[in-house]
Formats: sequence, structure tokens, C-alpha cells
Amino acid sequence: MSPAQIRAVALCLVINLVDGFDLLVTSYVGPTITREWGLSSSGVGVLLSGGLAGMAIGALFLAPLADRIGRRRLTLICLALASAGMLAAALTQDFNQLLASRLVTGAAVGAMAASLPVLTSEFANNRRRGLVVALITTGYGLGSVIAGVAAGLLIGSYGWRSVFVFGSVVTAALFLVGLRYLPESMDYLVARRPANALERFNRLMVSMGRAPVETLPAPASPSGSGSGKVALESLFRGSNAVRTVLVWVAFTIAQLVFYFGSSWTPSLLLKAGMSNQQGISGGVLFSLGGVTGAILLGVLASRFEPRRLTAAYFVAGALMLILFSFSLGTLATALVVAVLVGLFLNGSVSGINVIVPSLYPAESRATALGLAVAVSRLGAVLAPLIAGFLLEAGWTPGSMFQVFAIPGLIGAAAVFLLTRFRRTTEDATPEPRAAVAEA
Repeated sequence: MSPAQIRAVALCLVINLVDGFDLLVTSYVGPTITREWGLSSSGVGVLLSGGLAGMAIGALFLAPLADRIGRRRLTLICLALASAGMLAAALTQDFNQLLASRLVTGAAVGAMAASLPVLTSEFANNRRRGLVVALITTGYGLGSVIAGVAAGLLIGSYGWRSVFVFGSVVTAALFLVGLRYLPESMDYLVARRPANALERFNRLMVSMGRAPVETLPAPASPSGSGSGKVALESLFRGSNAVRTVLVWVAFTIAQLVFYFGSSWTPSLLLKAGMSNQQGISGGVLFSLGGVTGAILLGVLASRFEPRRLTAAYFVAGALMLILFSFSLGTLATALVVAVLVGLFLNGSVSGINVIVPSLYPAESRATALGLAVAVSRLGAVLAPLIAGFLLEAGWTPGSMFQVFAIPGLIGAAAVFLLTRFRRTTEDATPEPRAAVAEA
């Protein structure tokens, strides 16, 4: 991979990192807000779900715009929107205002969550594509780690609002970096042919050490546009229909289980008798495990079939949740197991992100991943809500970890079934990337 390709991938990773901070920061400031505003467990669940519900909105209504206006432009718009949402959260005076600001931030993050893996996969070479896409998904875990560290350093001296201000400033700074260095998708330039498409395409080719071309490669479809309608229809053409449903089921379950762990681990450790700092430490270790799991999956994806590998991650994640439920009485054991829980749960999410771009033609990848992210956000939104209501109903932290292990086995079955539905020539049109490589 050329320096230009590596720079593009690295920038996408940093953007995902900041997205992870913006999205998951509420998990760490939630206990402080709860004490200050006197929120119930169900109210905390609603607040934790706010950003995740926003992600569903962004993935459903904003992400498909990437196939129409370009992934670069949409990412920059969403970075500005996320920064504004974080600043608004710092200025809120009541629960409803804070919830609204989290919806705005979540919508921006949701759109980028669908667009960035696709953009990254385009700039990675074939050998490293699975690893690179998996590395991108570690951004959420790294962002969560930084959010935990920032919360521990800032809340005591400056209050919980300072954590949101910090996130807003960093996101705004990243917008400026992206404005200068974030490249446009080559597949988008070929499929949509915006103004100066050939010139922009050749600048990218030269930056990667390739010779410029006289004309753009042929577009992927006869219409040459990869329109939203064509992209959407391709998701349900031939065996793509079954494949799409299986992706939605697996992704929804992956999000359900992962966001239960990432959102509630600090609070549930407090409920199990640990201190506030120990709860934060548990959340940070969960996130560090998630980063490790995503990287490990990316490395293994170049050696093992990604769908079978992801199914194994689902099963291991379910087993680790059960083990975690029995370790809550011992601090050292619980913290070690928290790493393993995060490793396999986030690895499952990363595995879906690795799988999806390879299942669909180029003109519909952002739409496919956007819809999958949108549908899966049902699981992400429900996870904190269900946990909040179970906690209020008297369930113990251990029993809650056990019950959330059950969906993991269902997710494993859905991913395993994907191995039986491979893409055929009837399901997809030729990919622009193939034409780019030919050029």
C-alpha cells in the first residue's frame, strides 16, 4: 500500500476513534449525571439509548447520501454535526435537552459508521482489506477508552460538561484535518462522475504512484449512476435477499450484545459492589478488549474464512458473558474477564463490517451497510433500555449478563448460514474497483 493509501486509512481510523468517543462518552458520565439529576435506572437506559437511536436515524436517512454526494463530503458534514451536538450536550439544562443533543450526535456518527468502512475498503489492497476494515472498527473501542480516561481526569475538577466540551473541540479539529486530507472514493467518482471527476480521479492515481488515465473506467451499471433506487434494489436481487436478511439478523444481535456490555458495564459493576473508579476501570478494560478483538479478527481474517471466523467470535462472546456473570464477586477476576468479553463482542461487530462490503456490488455498498447499520441499531437502542428496565425490576447484574448471552448463539447461526450464500454473477454487476485496477 502506498503512503497515500495508508494516510487515507489512518485518517478514517482517527475519525472512527472520535466517533467512538462522541457516542460512548455517556456511559462514563452517566453515573455523575444520574446523581446530579436524580435519574432512575430506566431513565439512564433511555439516555444511553439516545445516541444509539440517533445512529439508526443517521444510518437510515443520511448514510445513503454517500452514494449520491460522495463519501468525503458526507463525512465532513457529519463531523461538523457531531461537534455541534457535543457542544450542545455541554450546554443542556435538563434531561430532554441532553437527550436531543445525543440524538443529533448519534445521527452524525451513524452516517459515518456506514460510510467509513466502505471508503477504507476501497483504499486497502486485496491482501490487507480484511485487516484494514477490522482496524477501522477498533476506533470505537479506542474512542471509548479515551472517553473513560477523559472522564476520570476531567469530571472531578471541571464537572461532566467538560467531557462533552473536550469531545466537541477534538471533533471540530478533526473536521479541519479531514477538509485538507480526506480523499474521495474512487468508486464514487467512477459511478457518479461529478464535476472534474477525471481530474480528481487522476490526482488520486498519482498520489498512489499510478499513471493517470485519459478517460474514466466504464461505470458499473448501464445508468452509470448507481442511483439510490438501483442500489436499494440490488440488495434484494436473487440470493441477495436471503443474504441481506441474514446480515440484518446477525448485525442486530451483534449490536444488541455489544452495546449492552459497553453501555452498562461501568454501572453494573457499581451495582455489584465496586467503586465508581473500579466501574470506570471495568468499562475501559472492556473497550481495550474490544480493540484487541477487532485487531485480532483482522489478522485472522487473512488466514481464515471471515464468516466462519465471525461465527466463532459470536459463540465465544456468549460464553464469556456467562463467565463474567460468575466473576463479579472478585475484582481482579472480573476485570480480566471484562477484557475477554470486550474482545469477542466487539470482534463480532468488526466481523460483520468486514463481511458486508464483500457481499454487494460497489454501487450499493454504502447503501447496504447503511441499511444494515440502521436495522442493527434496533438492537443497539434496545440493549440499554432492556437492561435499565431489568435492573429496575430487580434483576441482578449477574443474571443480566447471562440472559444477554442467549442472542449471541442466534447471531452465530445467522453468520454461519451466510457461508452458504455467496455472490454470483446474477446478484451483482461488475465492480468499479476492477476497472480502476485495470486502468
